[in-house]
Amino acid sequence: MSFFSNWFGPKKKKDQPDFAFYENVIHTIAVSETLKDKLLRKVRQAFDHPESFYDQEGQYQLSARSLNPSKDDALLPKFVLIDLLQDHNEMAEVDWKETEQEVRYWINALLTAKTYPGSLLNEEKYGRNVHTGEVLDLINQNELKPLGYALEILDIDSDSYVFTIVPLHRQEEVQEMFRVLK
Repeated sequence: MSFFSNWFGPKKKKDQPDFAFYENVIHTIAVSETLKDKLLRKVRQAFDHPESFYDQEGQYQLSARSLNPSKDDALLPKFVLIDLLQDHNEMAEVDWKETEQEVRYWINALLTAKTYPGSLLNEEKYGRNVHTGEVLDLINQNELKPLGYALEILDIDSDSYVFTIVPLHRQEEVQEMFRVLK
């Protein structure tokens, strides 16, 4: 292999987590037992039969994500997990330019769906000129952590923020899981 082949040749695919890893993620971040069972079935299906998540035209069926059959099979379990958690309000996704009130709405929806006590005020607290990522961080540090929770963001290489809320004692564990899922 020539020198330039090493630089410009085929890139090695990043190893993707296996089903056992996803099983651990599901048991760690999902609260509803019924949802856990559904997630386990659907994530297993994403590993075993990825084609079942696409329609005849090759469009991903769970959301408007632009996933392609066979090309994105390695990413499919992650997005099946995310989309099903979102469908049950145990994970949320906000755009990079979302208003603080919208962010607060989704955080309160997560708290309610996960039956965590407490809620955030719906009023704007940090101002209109604060970037969405900073709003998430400020709410996490100043409002959620005092309640005993942490907001954890899963990077999906997008212009949106995908996140969930976990008890503080699970924060580091979930951070590491999300680092691996990235």
